[in-house]
Amino acid sequence: MPIRADFVHRYGKWALITGAAQGIGAAYSERLCAMGMPVVLLDVQAELLEEQAAKLRKASPGVEVRTSATDLADHQALRAALDTVEDLEIGLLVANAGIGAVGRWLEVPLETKLRQVAVNCASMVVIADRLTPKMVDRKRGGVIVMSSGSAAGGSSFIVTYAATKAFDRVFAEGLWLELAPYGIDVTAIMPGAVDTPGFRETIPPGHQPTRMMTPADPMVIVNAALNGLGSKINIVPGGRLGGVVAAVTALVPRKLLLKLGDKAVRQMYDR
Repeated sequence: MPIRADFVHRYGKWALITGAAQGIGAAYSERLCAMGMPVVLLDVQAELLEEQAAKLRKASPGVEVRTSATDLADHQALRAALDTVEDLEIGLLVANAGIGAVGRWLEVPLETKLRQVAVNCASMVVIADRLTPKMVDRKRGGVIVMSSGSAAGGSSFIVTYAATKAFDRVFAEGLWLELAPYGIDVTAIMPGAVDTPGFRETIPPGHQPTRMMTPADPMVIVNAALNGLGSKINIVPGGRLGGVVAAVTALVPRKLLLKLGDKAVRQMYDR
């Protein structure tokens, strides 16, 4: 899928990608480096992160790659990691990191539930709070938020995960409304199942994905996200489940709903 020719110039010199050691995050790093965009990679998996960085440097010689092995659930450590890249012009944030614990609500430990909230939601707020003011100053930048098809509604077995992804989607939509006047593009990506190590780990032993949950290739998701940034507020790429979600979402123009809701809020508070 072709990506706009001015992509790197449009969004600034560097991209910061969370959850970049493998899966969708790694695919983002490969695609962006191939386009000549230097990247900062954040992930808690230090060894895998360095392996991915070495792969990028070999495939895209001359493109700068920085890494930071950081536990995104530790927000003090996260802020310290952001301090180390304060000197960089980061014009594209890919908020990709996420924990997708699958299990019955009564059986998932509270610590796991809270870690999902910390990584999937709070870390993104911390990073966006740090990076977006400079994007606004430069009048250019982009934010890609990895939500999920599960953001459309609650679901058993992924109660907390789906709720965090709904947060991610609404967070992206709010940023889109506030930052668009400053030249900042924001979008939420809402794929169905994606063929990543995390997804494969959730499949019960001896079973295969169902027809509805046939996973899409990570690069399909990445290409759709990079191609749609700047033109779509919600992108629903890849997978049979993603197609179902897209069909339902298409019944009501979400941009219209967002603008009507934003108008009501502004009438109440922006006085």
